[in-house]
Amino acid sequence: MILAIDVGNTGIAFGFYKEQSIVHHEKVSSKPYRTKDEIVMLLNNICNHKKIQPADVEGCAISSVVPPLTEQVRQGAEELFACKPLLVTHGLKTGLNIRIDVHTQLGSDIVANNVAAANILPKPFAVIDLGTATTISAVNSSGELNGVIIIPGTRLAVDALSASAAELPYISLSRPKALLGKNTQDSMVSGCIYGTACMIDGIIDKLKTEFNTNQLSVIACGGLVDEIIPYCKTRIEVNRFLTLDGLVQLYYMNQRKVKSYI
Repeated sequence: MILAIDVGNTGIAFGFYKEQSIVHHEKVSSKPYRTKDEIVMLLNNICNHKKIQPADVEGCAISSVVPPLTEQVRQGAEELFACKPLLVTHGLKTGLNIRIDVHTQLGSDIVANNVAAANILPKPFAVIDLGTATTISAVNSSGELNGVIIIPGTRLAVDALSASAAELPYISLSRPKALLGKNTQDSMVSGCIYGTACMIDGIIDKLKTEFNTNQLSVIACGGLVDEIIPYCKTRIEVNRFLTLDGLVQLYYMNQRKVKSYI
């Protein structure tokens, strides 16, 4: 069994895989930041809840965009599962031809997303990740990852709006009742959901122009896919475990490198 761990700004996702298929999944909040011992207890509780024996976990791959948690999660996984986790950083074998200025600035979650997408989508393709930030990355017909668009996430944007405008309340993101809201809350929900969906459609259209094609495969993941993607006009495949799938594929791509550490 392989464990994939995706440490994001909002949550930590855990995926347990057998033969590259996810069999158990759990997600917890990233905050407050935890110590290594707390991570060990958290992982042990998840294993107990899912009826998983730690000894059955033979490998682990970790993506983290939260530096204060990266080492704690790595050490915690190593202690409980007695294996050397693969930390996704610059220099690993990915199968991607990455065409960006500074490779070390490319988020490990974006790398994992595109590795997974490359195995299931024809090129060119785009990957949308709707998390704390909304990221859109794209691979052209030659298999080159050409770059990334980073946008304030929908939840982050609406919270900033509420914090900065005295008469606007904090709201939960739900299904809009109509395009034009009849009260403040409905107006905010409509603006956030439809606004993000239209933005995504517009960017996808621009990417088609950028790549000079009408055929662009699009896949989406992240915590807000269910809230946003149904309102996009673009045909977008949804894979809630895309990042975790990519981590497991990266683990197998770099298995010799992992073994050499032990």
